[in-house]
This record gives sequence, structure tokens and C-alpha cells, in this order.
Amino acid sequence: MNEPPRKRSFRAPALAVLALAAALSALSFPGCASAPPSQVAQQWYDLGNAWLDKGDWKKAGEAYSRAIALNPSFAGASFNLARALVEAGDYDGAIDILSVLARRDPENIRIVSAKAYALYKKGDPVKALAAYKEALKLDPYSPDAIYNAALLELASGDAVSATADLDKLVAAKSDDGQAYLLLGRARDKLSQADEASSPRARAEALASFDRDQAVQAFEKAETLGKADADGLERLAALYGARRQFDEQMSALEATVKLDPKRGADWFTLARLRLIVASDSDKGMDALKSALDAGFADKDEAAALLAEPDLPDRAKVLELLKTKSLAQ
Repeated sequence: MNEPPRKRSFRAPALAVLALAAALSALSFPGCASAPPSQVAQQWYDLGNAWLDKGDWKKAGEAYSRAIALNPSFAGASFNLARALVEAGDYDGAIDILSVLARRDPENIRIVSAKAYALYKKGDPVKALAAYKEALKLDPYSPDAIYNAALLELASGDAVSATADLDKLVAAKSDDGQAYLLLGRARDKLSQADEASSPRARAEALASFDRDQAVQAFEKAETLGKADADGLERLAALYGARRQFDEQMSALEATVKLDPKRGADWFTLARLRLIVASDSDKGMDALKSALDAGFADKDEAAALLAEPDLPDRAKVLELLKTKSLAQ
């Protein structure tokens, strides 16, 4: 999987940065002064926000540090300094700051989630997952924490927990296409695990259920505009296993539209167009695209030529010869 955890709980969208900063600056921690920051500290903080918006993490960090030096209990400046450090790649520094903030305000889910994200970026998925689970204890329905926990669970091989989390998430947020995409992958993993388990009849029944659920999740992600090329490619394969060839072709067309360099997908699409749809023109176009994209599987090329119902066999043969895939 290539998806990184969501970081909306740590980094707000650009238009909401100042609103988030204002909310954070108002945080009060047990044992710390709750008075608002001094005027000079606030000015440094505002300057840090401006540099943060511009993507200059070093200058932003320097400005926040000055604000903190003037007001050590300035929570918003500390939080945003951690944010700047994460963006700059100083994950240990960010984790140190967030750990202090979390000790002062252990029930602040934004801080706990931010620390989880920093741990992920550092390359410690085990501690990151533990932190996201801590966040879920504070708010069991936090969308980003649920998604990120599921993502890390799936990456660790725990498709059961990931599926349970994502089922809960999409039940609460039926418009979350990204969650449906991940749910499709989790259900797909479950179906593969079911096929390998025993007893056989039960495993086959579970696998069939999870495959159907995976298809539905991938379809929902596509409907919501969040399907990626890998997800669409897998959806196409699932359609093929169910002999839904029209749907398979549609999914492959969407796949290569997103990533035209997928030679294997172009070739599968070419085979379907030629053999199943008997559409020679579109089939040849897809085959040319496959070869242009670097398709070079001689066994698959030989299997295509061996198809008894292959139309325009001579044209297919000549085209494959141009890439030394046939003799």
C-alpha cells in the first residue's frame, strides 16, 4: 500500500490554518498558566503561521521557538512547532514536543493523533498504531484516527481489525471514498486468507462473502471519485474472476486512464476486447498501447495467439513481432 495516514488531525487544510492555530493557542494545561500569550509572543506566533503557509518550515520553526521562549506555556506555538518539525523531517524533535504536550493534556485527541502521525513518519508503525488506538480511546468515532489505525493494521497483516474499523467508519461516513478504497483492500485480503483456511467449505463461503464485499467497496470508492489505479486494477481482476467481463473492461479502461503506463492492464484489456467483445479495432488499439507501455510477457503473447477465436490473427501476429514477442 502506498497511502500515508491522514494528517488532517495534525495539519489543517491551508484555509483553516489560522482558525486551528487560534484554537490551539487557547489550550490550557494543568499546572500551566492559562493567561493569553504576550503581544510580542503572539506576533511571533502569527509570523510562524505565515511562514508555515508558505512552506518555509525552518523560518516557521524559528518564529514559534521565539514565541515559546517568551511564553513557555503557549500551547499553540508548541503544537505548530512540532508540525513544522515534522514537515522538515525532524521527527524526534516533534515527538519530544508532542510528548510533553500529551503529558500536560492527555485527553487532547489532536495532540495524541499528531504524535501518532509523527511516529509514522519516523518509521515506527508499531508505536504509531498504539498512539492511534490511544486516540480512539478518547474519541472512538474520530474519522482520521479510525482510518489511520486501519491503514496500519492492514499493513501489519491484521486485515480482521482493519475491516472492523473501516466498516465502522463507512457506516458513520458513507461519503468517505478513501475509506471505501481501503475497505476494499482489507476485504480482499480477508478473502485471500479465507481461501487458505480450513475447513474448506467454510473458507470458501467466507472468501466469497469477502470478495463480494471487496467489490462493493471498490465500486463505492470509484463512485465517490477516490479509486486509484491499483484499486481499479484489483476490481477488474475480481470482476474477471466472476466472469463479469463488461465490468472488467470498464474497470481496466478506468485503470489505464489513470495510469497509461500499465502495459499488463492494456494487454488484458486488448485480450478482452478482441476475444470477448469481438471488437478488432479497439482491441488492436489497446494492444498497441500495451506494447508502447513496455508489455513484454512472451507467454501471455503466445496465449493470446493460441486463442481459437482471435480475430485479425495476422495483424496481431505482426504487431507482436515488432516487439519480438512472436516469431
